[in-house]
Amino acid sequence: MSLLPWLALAGAVGGGLWFARARRRASTWTCRKCAKARVLLDEDTEDPYLSEAQRREEQLGAVDYQVWWCASCEDGVVVRRAPFSSRAVVCKECRSRAAKEKAYTVVPATKDRGGELRVELDCERCGHAQRFSRYTPRAS
Repeated sequence: MSLLPWLALAGAVGGGLWFARARRRASTWTCRKCAKARVLLDEDTEDPYLSEAQRREEQLGAVDYQVWWCASCEDGVVVRRAPFSSRAVVCKECRSRAAKEKAYTVVPATKDRGGELRVELDCERCGHAQRFSRYTPRAS
């Protein structure tokens, strides 16, 4: 059985996903009401269009929000951009991305058995705290 059809299928699916994502992203740059170009607001002028939770998430460095503004319609679109390096997770209480995760090793993993971590989630917005254990696989 040849690998060529599978590679062609994977390329077609990947290209279709890329095109759909690029089209969705481009739709934030043009206004759906008047079809004019939107303008990306800078960090100082976007704050009035963000909610209190969104501003707090930006202050914590968990998320960067972008506001695309249409001057003729006076309409804004808020787009969430999350950095890959953020340790913030979604709080189960207030649903904002303001909970910081800390993990401590309770039992280290060995070649014979898996390990155990103690995880602490503390929300810097609402103060909700959550503690639980997470288990790791055996060390290789």
